Amino acid sequence: MTVAVSENPPWVVLADGQPPQGVEAELTRAFAETLGVAIEWKHLGAFAALEGLEKGDIDLAIGGFTRKDVTPVKGAAPSYAYFEESFVIGSRGPDALPDSIEGQHVFVPPHLPLAALVEKEGGIPVDQWAEGLNLAAVPHWQLEEKDLTATETTLQRAQHVVAVQQGENAWLMEIEGFLRDEAGTIGAPLRASAP
Repeated sequence: MTVAVSENPPWVVLADGQPPQGVEAELTRAFAETLGVAIEWKHLGAFAALEGLEKGDIDLAIGGFTRKDVTPVKGAAPSYAYFEESFVIGSRGPDALPDSIEGQHVFVPPHLPLAALVEKEGGIPVDQWAEGLNLAAVPHWQLEEKDLTATETTLQRAQHVVAVQQGENAWLMEIEGFLRDEAGTIGAPLRASAP
């Protein structure tokens, strides 16, 4: 099975000379094991990974893709959304839950492109998680680990998918069956491999 991998931690993590790591890399290994096949990994950028599907060079593309990443690429078909992620504003204490983030400082981890979304909600993005700062923009699955309580503010939602060649319906059904079986187990590996 030829798998295109595009780096996007914690979904896919690439290091020189090392096999791919991350949540989707581990899911792909488990899927290959159920099929009894070996994996040939191809490190590609996101667009090249999806474009390779149309050419028939790639059997599966992974990289933390969302449905809206895959749908516009001719020849690429998304799986069902095996994981729905919400980027939310979390608060350090349930007593400090604001109704709005207007005019408030909000920590935005540098690896997450959420600063513009925080600004759109009226917040002031900062890149240092300091004492006295109560709000942070994080994926919902990191709230508990970071000891945060979700506020009413959701910045963005993402439906995570893997991609196959368009028209490969039997192959897509095989992958989706596996993903449905694994869907409930995604949270723990995400938390374990989060940057």
